Amino acid sequence: MVMKKSCIMLSILSAILTISACGPSVKLTGSWSETPAPQRNFSRILVMAIGKDLSKRKLGEDGVCKELRGYGYNAATSLDELGPDFANRNDSSAMQKTLLGKGFDGIITIRVLDVNEHDRWVPGNVYYGPVGFYRGFYGYYYRVWGYYAEPGYRTVDVEVLLESNLYEVLTGRLLWSGQSKAFTRDPTPTMADRYARNIVEDLIDRKVLSR
Repeated sequence: MVMKKSCIMLSILSAILTISACGPSVKLTGSWSETPAPQRNFSRILVMAIGKDLSKRKLGEDGVCKELRGYGYNAATSLDELGPDFANRNDSSAMQKTLLGKGFDGIITIRVLDVNEHDRWVPGNVYYGPVGFYRGFYGYYYRVWGYYAEPGYRTVDVEVLLESNLYEVLTGRLLWSGQSKAFTRDPTPTMADRYARNIVEDLIDRKVLSR
């Protein structure tokens, strides 16, 4: 009975650790806005991710756009509205004219600031101790001892620094800026949702956007 309970507890602990390990590995590490915050009721917000990987850009844009819509904002992605090349244009005057022409008065940009990688050695685990017992008066204390060795290995730690900015389209004024840290080069939909939630919640908490 004791062994059975121990196995159940180990299974529960393993499940908890597995769920925790699969959680979103992204967080907002810092943000800035003017004081007092210039709260805005934008009529239409464009979400634009900058970079070469279209799938990652789409993941980021879709996540933030969905989160903004959840708060009642009229939001759209640059990939859907303007195509993949718009984010790479250098003519700011022409870009402003295009955005205003499509009714956008706010724009949120997303870009990668830096990627840091380094190798790390993970030592192996060694266990030496009792792994079971037998029933019976003397058998209660008769334990089977075992020795288990797990070799170490090298792993690569990744830190991706992301910057998110909110601008007023008409003036080009920066209203809010936030920096986030992710721990993988390959974001998942769950990570994108968490990233978007962090950004939009901070914009609302700082009263840059109205709820």
